Amino acid sequence: MAEARPPAEASRPDAPVDPTPGRRGAAVRVLALAALLAAPTVVLAPQLAGRPPILPGLPLTWWALAIAFAATESVVMVIQIKREAQTVSLSELPLVLGLCFATPVQLLAGRLIGSLVVLVAVRRSSPLKTTFNLAMYGAETALAAVAFDAIARHDSAASPRLWLAAYVATYLANALSEVALAAVFAVYEGRPRPRTLARDILTTGQPTTAVVVTTALVAATSLSYSPAAAIPLTACALLLLLAYRSYARLADQHLSLERLHGFTRAVSATPEAETLLRNVLSEAKHLLHAEHAEAVFVGTDPGGLARIRLGPTGRLARLEEPVTPADHWLLSQVLHDGRPLLVPRAAKEPQARNWLAAHTLREAVAVPMPGVTGMIGVLIVGDRMGDVRAYDDSDVQLLTTVANHAGLALGSGQLAERLRHDANHDRLTGLPNRPSLQRHLAAALQVLDDGAGPGIAVLLMDLDQFKEVNDALGPEQGDRLLVDVAGRLARFAGPDRYVARLGGDEYAVAAPAGTPDDALHLARQLLQCLEPPFELSGLRVPVRASLGIALAPDHADDVGTLLRLAHQAMYEAKTSGRSLCLYRPGPDGPHPTRLALISDLRSTLEHHALDIHVQPQARLTDDRVIGVEVLARWHHPAHGSVSPDEFIPLAERHGLIPELTAQILDQGLAACRQWRSAGEDLAVAVNLSASSLNDPDLIHLVVDALGRHQIPSTRLTLEVTESSVMTDPARAICVLHQLRDLGIRLSVDDFGTGYSSLSYLKQLPVHEVKIDRAFVGGLGHGGDDLAIVQAIVDLGHHLGLTVVAEGAEDAAAWDLLRTIGCDLVQGWYLSRPMPPDNLLPWLTSRRTNATGPGLR
Repeated sequence: MAEARPPAEASRPDAPVDPTPGRRGAAVRVLALAALLAAPTVVLAPQLAGRPPILPGLPLTWWALAIAFAATESVVMVIQIKREAQTVSLSELPLVLGLCFATPVQLLAGRLIGSLVVLVAVRRSSPLKTTFNLAMYGAETALAAVAFDAIARHDSAASPRLWLAAYVATYLANALSEVALAAVFAVYEGRPRPRTLARDILTTGQPTTAVVVTTALVAATSLSYSPAAAIPLTACALLLLLAYRSYARLADQHLSLERLHGFTRAVSATPEAETLLRNVLSEAKHLLHAEHAEAVFVGTDPGGLARIRLGPTGRLARLEEPVTPADHWLLSQVLHDGRPLLVPRAAKEPQARNWLAAHTLREAVAVPMPGVTGMIGVLIVGDRMGDVRAYDDSDVQLLTTVANHAGLALGSGQLAERLRHDANHDRLTGLPNRPSLQRHLAAALQVLDDGAGPGIAVLLMDLDQFKEVNDALGPEQGDRLLVDVAGRLARFAGPDRYVARLGGDEYAVAAPAGTPDDALHLARQLLQCLEPPFELSGLRVPVRASLGIALAPDHADDVGTLLRLAHQAMYEAKTSGRSLCLYRPGPDGPHPTRLALISDLRSTLEHHALDIHVQPQARLTDDRVIGVEVLARWHHPAHGSVSPDEFIPLAERHGLIPELTAQILDQGLAACRQWRSAGEDLAVAVNLSASSLNDPDLIHLVVDALGRHQIPSTRLTLEVTESSVMTDPARAICVLHQLRDLGIRLSVDDFGTGYSSLSYLKQLPVHEVKIDRAFVGGLGHGGDDLAIVQAIVDLGHHLGLTVVAEGAEDAAAWDLLRTIGCDLVQGWYLSRPMPPDNLLPWLTSRRTNATGPGLR
């Protein structure tokens, strides 16, 4: 039998994957499908019991059929067609012979027992897969037996009628399996695929069935006249199986050699580092039919590593991560010992299972990349497309060949050093980035904890005039100013001071400081080096800065707290008008009420006590609700409801945005999962702040949340403001491209209130713009708002973007927005924000009562 299956799921005979905790509901539905498939078998079995074989002469026993089914299901040929694994087996042979020479009960028993042996002993399928597949095999075998008996019941010898019965029975059995598997895909993907099902049933799903059935009928005809023909036919069948398997191996090897030859030529002709690494990962992924490909380089700091991944659209994603215990196990096996490692699906070693779980992989192959001076990195592929075949030693050898070519192309390790440098440094200024500063501080604090060296001062600084420079002279001159400031700071630093750019116009300096006076003296020197004006576009531009100082061990003895307190002091310097401020704990510190509130917010986040509300968005062409915006809500036990305008800036200033964003995203996607389970396919929109775009873990956070809740990436919209993008345009645009490549929709929030709307909108990889409520709220009252909104709608449509209006409070605004061609709308006229649990009843009431905007 032959099936084509998507690689993320199983190709028959291994159907659905094991459910993770987020997929238990899907697993229950698959078990329900299995029960539904088993029901006809249970009903038909008594009716088939007692019926003799159609043809006499060679009574087949259940155990002979079990052996035949086990042999044919064990030997399959895999043909890779793009992202689909086409599998071909010879299981029609024992099926047709069993229909002819065995009783239906013997055939059913042989099929189930033989398949059970293959699923458990050979494929090591999970209990869920085994249950579903056995139910499917039983149903298709019972269906084939009924159809065959109905057509060929009165034939006592091989005849055209019996041949027709065999073709019809096998076709119906295959069609039933296609329908069953399509149902499984619908469960896991959340949508049916009728076109794919029709294609599999009518054309590509069964390309060799007719040939195999014809061969089985020739054998049945021979056996009906002479049972002794079983001996040469069995020998011929064994030879056919062996030849079949050899051909599949040779075909796969031939294709791999062709691709390897092309890969060698492409690598040798690639001068650019990024293109070279993309070619290496792309070819490794295709040669081994893998879903996942990455290269891992150990960072200059032994505690970190640079991970370069190939995204689904061919873009490279660079992640700087600490070495986890799971990663340490793999690196010690592969990089340190210099030997390849095969991590199978049913790994026995706990370390191997932990590593697979940490990276959400089912199986993997990891091989070292050798350089001139030693091992320079590890090449990893994982999750073979389709579940029919697992990785084996031949795949290890193939990936080793790829890694050797990659190592030669990387030369003496200069490219690896460049990749490590890029992962640890800011691209615009060349200064160390935030992760590098955090590692430096961690090492310095460890030395301090050991009793060596003076204290440590952390100086956090941002530029007061950067926004004005960007507005007046443009982003290019703004970038030049950031580079020139970095140059002065680097010259100021010297050998014992560590300078980093944290993002936007924010810099940090870490230096030894024995006393607060030492730190203040250092801060004044730093500010003095910025006093000479900067030359920008022929102008001498003076630049002032606000600087905050925190000391270790006086104020904190861990990296996170030290940076947070320095940020608080910097904010105090900026708001008070002073150029610098030393953090002072206790009642004399900056804004004690605010610090108490931020402490409560931190506690709220630690206990996951933050709430969300959702506000619906409707399509103006038909007034249909197609999604919601997720809004953060905080009910303080003493102060009551705290406005997001108050607590979100607090979280921004005190480094709590990653936790806040993670919880809002998690709750929003959890609600989306519940709505989808209830039949409502609604999109969710979540706001990102400027610090979120600078968070190196943002991509992983989003991908992990989508995976845990099983939400398609296209149903998530992330909203950013123009000001958040302009904090660090180069990095923000890069992050937005990575999110877009994942299939996530992107929106520019509060459009029209920023300072670079027209110049930067065309550079942003976004799907939609949201008109700020300041313009929408006055639409029904005359003035210039209508002209502004019309201009934004026309501009958005000219750029191919969806236009959303927020803040539509009355019917006049709603009708005007529809008239000028706005696409989506949200506001109190449609609905106020509500708890997620209230949305489904609200939708039901809106449809039932046929009231509301556009439905009156």
